Amino acid sequence: MIIKKLDKLATNKIRKDALDIVEAGYESISIASLIGKDLSFEQNILSIENKKYDFKKFKNIFVVAIGKGSGLIAQKLESLIGPETIKAGVAIDLKHRKLKKIKVFAGTHPLPSERNILATKKLIKTLREAKAKDLVIAIVCGGGSSLACLPAKNNTCTDLRTVSNHMLKNGATIQELNIVRKHISSIHGGNMAKYAYPASVLGLVISDVPGNDIDIVASGPISKDRSSLKQAKEIANKFNLLNIKLSETPKDDKYFKKVNKVILASGSTTLEAMSKKAKEIGYNPVIYSDNLSGLACEIGPKMAGSVKKGQALLACGETTVIVKKPGKGGRNQDLSLSALPFLKPRSAIVSAASDGKDNIDIAGAITDTESLKLKNNNATEAVEDNQSYKTLKSINGVFNINKITANVSDFIVVLREG
Repeated sequence: MIIKKLDKLATNKIRKDALDIVEAGYESISIASLIGKDLSFEQNILSIENKKYDFKKFKNIFVVAIGKGSGLIAQKLESLIGPETIKAGVAIDLKHRKLKKIKVFAGTHPLPSERNILATKKLIKTLREAKAKDLVIAIVCGGGSSLACLPAKNNTCTDLRTVSNHMLKNGATIQELNIVRKHISSIHGGNMAKYAYPASVLGLVISDVPGNDIDIVASGPISKDRSSLKQAKEIANKFNLLNIKLSETPKDDKYFKKVNKVILASGSTTLEAMSKKAKEIGYNPVIYSDNLSGLACEIGPKMAGSVKKGQALLACGETTVIVKKPGKGGRNQDLSLSALPFLKPRSAIVSAASDGKDNIDIAGAITDTESLKLKNNNATEAVEDNQSYKTLKSINGVFNINKITANVSDFIVVLREG
């Protein structure tokens, strides 16, 4: 089981069913299974989907990886193709791993640090070694916007931290945050592809972006940026970020002509797995949204009020929280707790962070109609005070996971017995 102590959380049938459905979602994005499922390597040919890469046609193979879980994916890739085939490699993840050929550096997230900058410089140095007859395999995961970090135009690491922290606390969407990040960075917004030019690039992408816009994942390091400097300035002004220095991203098509990108996993991966599981255990799966966004405290009540008898209402995406007071919680905790007063009879809701970290060291939260009978729940007040964790913990409403899973956005299930 990926969800820890699931049996203790499953205090009644509706909670068990909801947790089993979420468990299926987690199983579908277990990093340990992704590489073997989607990639194959035989007779020096790497195959993925309908694409084949004959390594004999390339002089050198380089591997770079950024984002949460990218180090483990790099490890699985190195094992699949063999370390002897790799000329050099650099990965930036949350924790260090000792691999045979790929160097994995530990960075900080969600706020960047000098450690991230040092690792990013090493990654860029590796990319610049690649020539026209070489292949760069670029693993791009959510979280790469912070973990890969190199300020542009005399910005400092402190500036980047300030921007990220300020925008996150004030309810910026992931799209708004990434547009600004691209224009204060020397690695995002297509810059990684520019450093790799003129080599061929195969991008293996774990998408954490609502709607699966591959060019936004990790602020689009290997994609031509569709946003403009003007848009970035407008967003910066909206959030009163008047002192940051913005610069344009690479726009020349030559940097992107030899770049191919494939999605290894996304929010849709979890929705498909959860739909299948819901049907297996007797519910009618209905996709509420595969592009969920908005305030967590508003989405929770809406989903709780929308589920019909016998339905499993499913969604993936990324909500936001406006931090008004110093507290402890996360968007999934807020979503689940805010839904509690609005749950229909014999219903439950689970909201989960795909990478197992909902702001704090909690993977997600569950509430059900039985939770309303427990004392001291104070759901609405707790959410308003940014103290969802304390209340949820008191009603057996938080959980953790015990495997490394892909960061593909959050996923939610609302169940109602028939």
